[in-house]
Amino acid sequence: MTGNRYPHIIQEYYVTRVREVMAARHARIEALKTREDAQHYVQKARRAVKRCFPSMPKRAALNVRVVSRETLPNFTLEKVIFESRPGFLVTGNLYLPANLIDKAPGVLGVCGHSPEGKACDFYQSFCQGLVLRGFVVFIIDPISQGERQQVKRKDQTPNWNCCVAHNAMGNPMVLVDDFFGTWRVWDAIRGLDYLLSRPEVDKSRVGVTGNSGGGTLSTYVTALDSRLTMAAPSCFVCSYLANLENELPADAEQNPPGILAAGLDEVDMLLCHAPRPTLLLSQKYDFFDPRAARQAGKDLKRVHNLLGAKGSAEYFEGPRAHGYFQENREAMYGFFTRHAGLTGSAKEKGVHPLLEQTLRVTPRGSILPAGNRPVCEFTAESAAKLAKARGKPTSDQVTRAARKLLGISAMRTAPHYRKLRPPKYSEAPCISTQFAVESEPGIQVLVSVCGPVVSQDIPPVGPATLYVGHRGGLDDLQHVREAKALTKGKAPLLLVDPRGMGESAPGTCGTTDFLDAYGSDYLYASTGEILGESYLGRRVFDLLRTMDCLQANGITRMELVGRGMGSVVVAFAALLHPSKPRVRIFNYLPSYELLTQSPTSTWPLSTMLRGVLKHFDLPDVYRALGSRLKKENPWGVKVGRG
Repeated sequence: MTGNRYPHIIQEYYVTRVREVMAARHARIEALKTREDAQHYVQKARRAVKRCFPSMPKRAALNVRVVSRETLPNFTLEKVIFESRPGFLVTGNLYLPANLIDKAPGVLGVCGHSPEGKACDFYQSFCQGLVLRGFVVFIIDPISQGERQQVKRKDQTPNWNCCVAHNAMGNPMVLVDDFFGTWRVWDAIRGLDYLLSRPEVDKSRVGVTGNSGGGTLSTYVTALDSRLTMAAPSCFVCSYLANLENELPADAEQNPPGILAAGLDEVDMLLCHAPRPTLLLSQKYDFFDPRAARQAGKDLKRVHNLLGAKGSAEYFEGPRAHGYFQENREAMYGFFTRHAGLTGSAKEKGVHPLLEQTLRVTPRGSILPAGNRPVCEFTAESAAKLAKARGKPTSDQVTRAARKLLGISAMRTAPHYRKLRPPKYSEAPCISTQFAVESEPGIQVLVSVCGPVVSQDIPPVGPATLYVGHRGGLDDLQHVREAKALTKGKAPLLLVDPRGMGESAPGTCGTTDFLDAYGSDYLYASTGEILGESYLGRRVFDLLRTMDCLQANGITRMELVGRGMGSVVVAFAALLHPSKPRVRIFNYLPSYELLTQSPTSTWPLSTMLRGVLKHFDLPDVYRALGSRLKKENPWGVKVGRG
């Protein structure tokens, strides 16, 4: 990437924002003094968390099939398949204690991001450890793991690893105001439905446990299902702030929309049904910061103690790195055994993981031949229904909806700008000067001036062309023919880099690749999600404020040009700015609905807008721009890298 003047402004901007949210939350926790205070906090958290899981479906028939039952030396294993939604198949293993006479306590097991799902040694081990202590355990495969691959290539190998697959499925859900975490937790809730339907299970003693992604899911089920009586999430709960500070992007399902906007942290989901017995598990050397996990444990205990339930909340930190290792499993055994009224040692003995094929529910180890409807098919169906329901919105309707969804507020005064020292990029000798527009506190929008410059004014005066590139203006100027041609026009060319693009492309997360499933662009787009705001909207805001600044300082007429990811920013800015500029876009995104129709779309989350397809699609924006718009060379579901 050519140049990068402000590689940390986006990281520090969002760290500052999230620190403010967490400081306010900490003050609320510290202000809790009485049982009534704690009860009010729990009730408020429960209501807020429920709003963070949109599109929760209605219960339908599970259509359970017990494929086989095998009696092993120390337990009985049943292979089960059910439908969490009509046509959406879930595979699981039910572990039943040997010689079971009375009803037994039950545990729902949920998996982390292991490609083999329920067959992972960690997860088999805790299932066997629990069943040997008298628990009935039902563990299910997560979406795109184990036997639940959603899409396969022609050579029958799975598409991507499971984490990348989760983001590929989860990102387009934003467009229809859905959330991949809702899909994950609904599978688990329906798995709990099945577990509680078993005559062997005592419904008054039922827990949930899992590690990593399973720790996430354990936390969600704990927040959303009142039937549980105990929970033990492992290696997930720390803090949204710690993950951001440590440059740790999380899966699509780990970013509940609006949860930070509600002033909540991860541990608050464990408090939604406090003082339900809860064991918070972490590891000393986990990438989920144990410092934050320890504080979460203190918050958990504080609320439980105020509610008069000392001992119902515990924190355990294992001595290892990320994983459901034996020490953590044994802590969970002891906790669940005690709260289920059972006896026995917590020491793990007699656990022997089985071969993956021994646990398979389907003949080929895949639900695809069994007729599973993939996730992307449901998302495409939702998009099609929304298109039919909204019809053809008017230009005014599109403009109003876009302003609201993007979070664009009117500003009365032009922003301040900074004059910068001339650039020394040998690769871009046509750059004459640069200045930075302060669109909001902490954000500088860098503008590079090139092409004919008729005066020494900064910004220049007269007409100008504003260009927003695919990843950044200077990159395009070096490598894209259409961008180079703009420098030969009569008016100055102003390369505008909204936040996180070009000169402010973050140097975080180990990559500046916009298409990296866990890169910096994804990190800040997903941070916007949990803050309840649009990262795309903030980029559009940056361009709008730059236009305001230019108008106030001598630019008499503006034309906007955008390419690739920049075309989306430019189209919305042209729609919303009162100057109604002419606009040209190339390598543009034809429609948002297109992204819901492919499981392999690579347009990043930062180009998407939550719930947009309820109101309009990009063709409606293009139609609203009318004769002001010129479109050239659309890109399909695969965005270009150059």
